[in-house]
Amino acid sequence: MKRLLFVFAWCYVVGVQAAPVKSDFPWQPWGDAVFERAAKENKFVLLSLQAWWCHPCHQMNTITYDDPSVRGILADKFIPVFVDQDSRPDISQRYERWGWPATIIFAADGTEIVKLKGFYSPKFFIPILQATIEDPSPVDYGRIGGPERAASQITSLTDAQRKVIVDFMNKMYDQENGGWGRNSKFTHGPTYVYALEQSARGEIDETRARQTIDGLIGMIDADNGGMSQISLSMDWDRALPEFPMFAQEAGLETFSLAYALWGEQRHLDAAQRIVGFLDETMRASDGGFYTSTGSHNFEPGVDRRRYARENGQAIRALAQLHDFSGDAHALRLAEQQARWVLANRRLDSGGFGHDDVDSGGPYLVDSLAMAQALLALYRSTAQREWLQRALETGDFIAANFIDDDTGGFLAAARPAHRFLAKAVKHKDENVRATRFFNLLHYYSGDQRYREIARGSMGYLTSDHVLDAYWFLPGVLQAEFELTREPTHITVVGAKDDPAAAELFRSALAYPTVYKRVEWWDKREGPLPHDNVTYPSLDRAAAFACSASVCSTPVF
Repeated sequence: MKRLLFVFAWCYVVGVQAAPVKSDFPWQPWGDAVFERAAKENKFVLLSLQAWWCHPCHQMNTITYDDPSVRGILADKFIPVFVDQDSRPDISQRYERWGWPATIIFAADGTEIVKLKGFYSPKFFIPILQATIEDPSPVDYGRIGGPERAASQITSLTDAQRKVIVDFMNKMYDQENGGWGRNSKFTHGPTYVYALEQSARGEIDETRARQTIDGLIGMIDADNGGMSQISLSMDWDRALPEFPMFAQEAGLETFSLAYALWGEQRHLDAAQRIVGFLDETMRASDGGFYTSTGSHNFEPGVDRRRYARENGQAIRALAQLHDFSGDAHALRLAEQQARWVLANRRLDSGGFGHDDVDSGGPYLVDSLAMAQALLALYRSTAQREWLQRALETGDFIAANFIDDDTGGFLAAARPAHRFLAKAVKHKDENVRATRFFNLLHYYSGDQRYREIARGSMGYLTSDHVLDAYWFLPGVLQAEFELTREPTHITVVGAKDDPAAAELFRSALAYPTVYKRVEWWDKREGPLPHDNVTYPSLDRAAAFACSASVCSTPVF
């Protein structure tokens, strides 16, 4: 009976997102104490994993958890635990397939019994609670993904694996409206960047990329300029007022690359509207970016927590906009916030904390987002301080988050709970890490970073990932980068020479995200990766190089 209820409820609800609650509901914090109490009182632990900006989470709180019958059952047999998913990436990444809100019911010994996705009204929630009490055996949801593979140095997918991913992406493309999906449109940076890069190489029809980017413009809020994370309609025109930072990162990255490729003002305008949103709404007066903007408990507001992850996402995207457009304000904003994060979130060991005080962590997402941001700032400014910081953070990641058994990256440096002994590995963060360490290798010349990237790619190409996810544009992009050198442009000339500065600006504008751009002022000593010998000239010049040959000087 219980399993039939779950199947019916799963088909009935749509999994969407959540927020902290202002009510008299007896929420408890996550931790050992609730499981110890559950064991003493012979109760279950009910985890509600929510997001601050999530409308269905507010509905769950005000409709379901305020229902007297629901409250009565929970008080008798359950200990309810609330976790804001933005504040705990280790728990969020473990259960993100089930939310938001995600509802997980545990036995007192930590066994997962039930996992529920999205909003459940009392009509459907009460029978599930009652069925759990009557039969607390775990629900079999089936295995997601194949077995993990032992660590290996693999740089690419097989032809058959690649064909499965590409065919599925083709199948999911919306021919009428652009974009990928069959029920809604989601702001997903890796998908759009892959489409733009592939269209520039002639691998996919440029019409698809243009149609998608034009649709995406419609998801920018007309009033505040924020990038919505989701539209409930296929034609992009039912964007929800939910503006998490990852959506701003995706919008900036996408529109700036589109502008670099096609030179159309509307794409630059779209990117600069998002910059305005970051500057006017998301920036704290004393430094750092806030986490998100949305409807909190049905009231518009700003989540004023300042996490390292979200700041890293914004900094990296702002630096890219500067590179492709010459927007000096975007770069100043990025550098200012990077200084704040270094002063307020950096750990003595070289990594980054999530918040000023963390209940868990350190988490991969914070150090990785900031490592990418720091490397982007080195590319954008040629200031070696930023590269040194990126190297320190990369070393911290390598020392704390690599799973020696698989080569993949773990979400957290320590368990989220003694019952959740091993941290999960998140595919999107492994894609980011693969791309970061590969590029860090080219900027630093340290082969160790290349080997780290290959190890992560070995994890991404395993059945554990490929069987669990069919839509994997990020894996395709990581494979492309790992199997090729980045576009390499070096400007040779003094940093106070206007001609060298103009050459550097032009090099930054080269229309690809996969590039190594350097500025060699001989007064600073050799470049960090001094693998090319450049001729001595009496004026500034730029060179485009591969492993075997460089161009003639460009003046």
